[in-house]
Amino acid sequence: MTKFLLSILLLISASSFAQDSQVSVTEGETVDPLADLTVPESVTPIPQEESTPVSVAPIETPVPDSTSPVLTTETSLDGDEKPFNPLESHWVSIFGFEYLKYDVPFEFSGEKKSFSPEGQGMWGGRLGFGGELYLGLGLVTTTRIEGFYVGTLFSRVLNAGPNDEDVEFAYTKRNGNVWGVEATQTLGFIFDFKTKNPILDEWSYLTMEPFVEAGIGRAYAYNRINYDYDTGTTTNEGYRQRVRDDLTIVKFGGGINFTSSSGYFLYLKAFVNSFDIIERRIRTYTRPDQETDSLVKEKLKDVNIDPIMTYALGGGYKF
Repeated sequence: MTKFLLSILLLISASSFAQDSQVSVTEGETVDPLADLTVPESVTPIPQEESTPVSVAPIETPVPDSTSPVLTTETSLDGDEKPFNPLESHWVSIFGFEYLKYDVPFEFSGEKKSFSPEGQGMWGGRLGFGGELYLGLGLVTTTRIEGFYVGTLFSRVLNAGPNDEDVEFAYTKRNGNVWGVEATQTLGFIFDFKTKNPILDEWSYLTMEPFVEAGIGRAYAYNRINYDYDTGTTTNEGYRQRVRDDLTIVKFGGGINFTSSSGYFLYLKAFVNSFDIIERRIRTYTRPDQETDSLVKEKLKDVNIDPIMTYALGGGYKF
């Protein structure tokens, strides 16, 4: 009897526990045993950042195609432009100043003043452009086309002064010019030397180039003189002459260039011009004292004049 009562009590307890914890589960549904667990409000879950993997593409070095052109620049290691190299070929531009004495045929004998053939001093400039070719072993040759102009800078005028009260009018005036175009060829030898810059007080290297020069060309010359002397009573004389020359030029000379590391250069030279006058036209007016005046026009062919020495100073740029 006692065992029977114990069995009934156990059945009632098991039935009561099953009703309290009953969970309805449908067929095929999985029950999560942690589903009824709750997180206390005082505890904040720590979010975990998901790391996204970063893919790095490999750097590819382009390989130049042998069929496509490659652009290159001449620069030094520090990024500056490549210094001027005298042992290469270059384009050359020049400018300069020069002086010569051109022979003029002025000739007149007067009571107060006389004239005889002489050289008339002229100053002027020259511009040129061409190319320089480096031959090797320090030898360079340059071909240039040059244009030049020289002329009289000052004309001398003599007027009557307070000590010549008897002279009403007197003056002497000269003017002239020579201009033309030449083809010039030079041959030089270059070498470096060290010198001190007097302005920046530092040492630098220059290239020295002694050279010989030859050229041919065409030129034109115009020279004129006006002379008048009139006292109003005793002396009245005058002389005016105009000379036009059509010339061919053959020149030969030499000089020296000093070239900096940036391509700028200074030159000094002297050369002999052999002028061959193809045609000379002369117009002469003469009024001897107390005599009848006259006007003479002449045209002369193949006139010879002495060779003329020319001195020049200038500079330029090689690039």
